Amino acid sequence: MKGNIYPNLIRVFYANLKFEGKNLVSHVKGLDVEITHEVWVAVIGLKYAGLRINKGNIGVVEDFKKIQY
Repeated sequence: MKGNIYPNLIRVFYANLKFEGKNLVSHVKGLDVEITHEVWVAVIGLKYAGLRINKGNIGVVEDFKKIQY
């Protein structure tokens, strides 16, 4: 290992990475690493806000205005 980046730890992290519920979970050097939705959004710099354009599998929102969304 050298510097602030540890390629072997990164490989182990990704090799053990899996979904548990809605979270990403990995096991590295005896530690469980859990990345929740809130952590992921903060790391990549996105906002979890805005208008929903559909209701999941139910269908499209009634008063859908393309320009608004």
